[in-house]
Amino acid sequence: MSEVPIVAEGLFSYQFGGSERVGVDLALEFKRRGYQVVCFAFHDSDGPMRVELERAGIRCLDLNYQKFRGMLRHVRYFWKFWRMLRNERIRALHVHHHGAMILCGIPARLAGITRVVMTEHGLQALLERADARRLTVRYCRYASDITVVEPRQFEYFNKELGFPAEKLHCIPNGVRIPTRTPALVEQKRREFGLGPNEFAFFYVGRLNPVKDLGTMLDAFASLAASGSSLTRLYLVGDGPERTMLEARRQSLGLGERVTFLGARSDVSEVLMAADAFVMSSKSEGLPMALLEAMAADVPCIATEVGGIPDLLGDDRGLLVPAQDAGALADAMAAIARSPELRQRLVSNAAANLVRNYSLDAIANRYLELLGLPRTVSGTQTA
Repeated sequence: MSEVPIVAEGLFSYQFGGSERVGVDLALEFKRRGYQVVCFAFHDSDGPMRVELERAGIRCLDLNYQKFRGMLRHVRYFWKFWRMLRNERIRALHVHHHGAMILCGIPARLAGITRVVMTEHGLQALLERADARRLTVRYCRYASDITVVEPRQFEYFNKELGFPAEKLHCIPNGVRIPTRTPALVEQKRREFGLGPNEFAFFYVGRLNPVKDLGTMLDAFASLAASGSSLTRLYLVGDGPERTMLEARRQSLGLGERVTFLGARSDVSEVLMAADAFVMSSKSEGLPMALLEAMAADVPCIATEVGGIPDLLGDDRGLLVPAQDAGALADAMAAIARSPELRQRLVSNAAANLVRNYSLDAIANRYLELLGLPRTVSGTQTA
């Protein structure tokens, strides 16, 4: 009997985040299909994502680069990573973000791993930093394939960075589609103290500058000032701007109408309480939180950056310019006052989601790049 292939999934960290969610979901799906899976995080030793993985029976390793110090830290990390690949008998390796290849590309090549797939989720660092572009060109050549989550990234890697088209693949993030029931909606709204006539906007993601949540608060303050007294805004997530944003909430006089919920592991359930999802980012790839909101049948408003226009175009959501609080407030008002608009957006988004973003189809594409069959012999898929 042949040995079950072992797949390694390398996350950026074990904390809540979009690329981490993608990696964890793929790891869980690979395991469901019969593969042995090990996970690690390049920049973390512990966190909620590690807890989720281990509860599912996936072994997590400590390969935290931050623990290494001194002039030879790279060499010592390479040695540890090479030993892990050999000791664990890894057949295929999947990592996230171009920086991962700096840490794993050479040891993977020395260990004889022929299938190393790197997924890029955003271009911000590459657009802003010449050193990031230089290192990407140097180290991503060790990847057997590079995947990006939206077409503009494909063009950038091909035309600007010079990677051959045959090495590049556009694979969007995949999402599990939960079942939305009236009982679950009522339960979650009750949990957040929402009355039947209150309209709840939700945001999910990191509280950091690129998300431009100050513009979101300004837009919501404008909406409140227009007389929409029954609207609420919930921010799910944490990050370096939380203290500043809480202060801004108070200075805008929003008080209890804006609630910071912190990081949550039950995002798909939390979104059942939402009447609409809103995102104000200045830069994005293909936001996992936006896909999760659409999967929960929540109508979405987002800025027209990165892969968002392709996701919300054709009447699947409302698009607004980045850093435009007035336009965002107008979109929030429109979606709050029109049940017909909300239903149309949800219906259109659901059909597109099932057709192009289901986790099952996305996992098939990754397994093909990793040189593995869709299932281990004898394993049934859903």
